[in-house]
Amino acid sequence: MTFYDSDGTTVLQTVEVEDGALLEEYVPEKDGYTFAGWFATPQMSHRFDFATAITQDTSVFAGFVSYVEDTRTFAILGSGKSPALMESSWGSVIGDAQTMQKEENAEANIYTITLDLEEGDEFQLAMNSAWENQRGYGYLDTITIDGVEYFANSGGLGDTGVKRANIKVKVPGNYTITLTTYPGEDTYDTEANGYSEDNKENFNINPYDRITWTYNGESQTSGVEVQTDYYIKGAKITDWKDVYSDETKFTEENGIYTLTITLEEGDEFMFTSLITAEDTESVGNEYIRYTNIAEDDADSLSYVTGTEGANLVAGAGGSYTFTYDSSTQVLKVAFE
Repeated sequence: MTFYDSDGTTVLQTVEVEDGALLEEYVPEKDGYTFAGWFATPQMSHRFDFATAITQDTSVFAGFVSYVEDTRTFAILGSGKSPALMESSWGSVIGDAQTMQKEENAEANIYTITLDLEEGDEFQLAMNSAWENQRGYGYLDTITIDGVEYFANSGGLGDTGVKRANIKVKVPGNYTITLTTYPGEDTYDTEANGYSEDNKENFNINPYDRITWTYNGESQTSGVEVQTDYYIKGAKITDWKDVYSDETKFTEENGIYTLTITLEEGDEFMFTSLITAEDTESVGNEYIRYTNIAEDDADSLSYVTGTEGANLVAGAGGSYTFTYDSSTQVLKVAFE
């Protein structure tokens, strides 16, 4: 086992580890810098997991940072059934309930927020409603406690994609979310599609920033009645706009949702959700797609096809009836 400096070549320490044993972590020192953790690659793309058994020759790389004061403000942005994220509605509202508080600390930039989260909620941390300086799933230091997964990756491939992916809640409860930042080490994903100098803060990434969290116990606001409704959204039917009307809305009875609507041949579409609790409405994070049709449902599959992104495509022009079982998340399609 070899411990390297952040340059990827300077050896800090070598140790012998028995096959199947764990590597013991230590904290190196470097004048003028703060140690920010051990990483599995010299690019510092992800942290090294000291809970993984060593079965081959392995290298780890030290991350060192210099302190720079962070003057940014961060907030939790997302959607779901918890009060703060319902109000957020993917960042359309950023108020006291969403804004993280910065601790007074002369050596580190530490932002915290304590809030209830419900199962299925999705969120990221970012500066503003434009989603600048996103800090998502790839910044979490862990997703488990005692073998139980509390969070999941809600999408995003590759190192930078995972960093910007939404964090999906698997265990409801009250959480304290902490973001530690090192703005002096910020970089930009200049190779990403859509990158420009005008919107570069949407592609801001940092190998050393991290999100930690504490599970404080059961939610303090659970029990609020939440209603979920589903609506069609498509290329021809709504011009990919969210249209919340009686014509685009599923009707619900005992957890079974039904929509009968006329579609043109080739119309590409999907179904989105809207969440309502008391007087608050929020764009949901649940979507019904082609993949919600059972693989052995030959009748439904004969009327629609699917795209690479799992949207549905109408096979012919006419009247379609869609039936969705919210308990099984299975979609059926009928056609006249």
